[in-house]
Amino acid sequence: MRRGAGPGVASGPAVALGLGAGLLFAPAAMAVFLGRRRIRVTVVGGSMTPALAPGRTVVARRGTAGRLRTGQVVVLLKPTAPDAWEWPLPTGRPHRQPLLVKRLAALPGDPLPPGVPGRQDGETTVPPGHAAVLGDNTAASVDSRVFGLVPLDRIVAYVPGHDA
Repeated sequence: MRRGAGPGVASGPAVALGLGAGLLFAPAAMAVFLGRRRIRVTVVGGSMTPALAPGRTVVARRGTAGRLRTGQVVVLLKPTAPDAWEWPLPTGRPHRQPLLVKRLAALPGDPLPPGVPGRQDGETTVPPGHAAVLGDNTAASVDSRVFGLVPLDRIVAYVPGHDA
């Protein structure tokens, strides 16, 4: 199902929901909207173990405004490259775009987690409009330590019941 364009790129009826270890890949039947507010996704890779084992399907709630708290598992649009976020936001339904599942480690005003670079030299807190996300299994995770801080508008859903 994958083409030579790189890991996580799918063709045909499959939809890639992430790249690398611990990200998502789900056939279209498994990344299904359950109404307007929920989406079902399947975890692939080990970055979220032990909380979310590879192959585990979770139901995420869309609409994160005012609901985000550190420790939550979130679903976010993946960056196009390290610290390169598409602008403007891509159009279309989130399950048709590459997604990641990570734990929300810091919100605006919180101290930067160890290993997460700030957007400017000497920055020690998460700036307004951004968040830091980390995998639970840091040895197998591509997260904010690699791609930097995440614009809050790229977090599209959260997974209830998996708070740290």
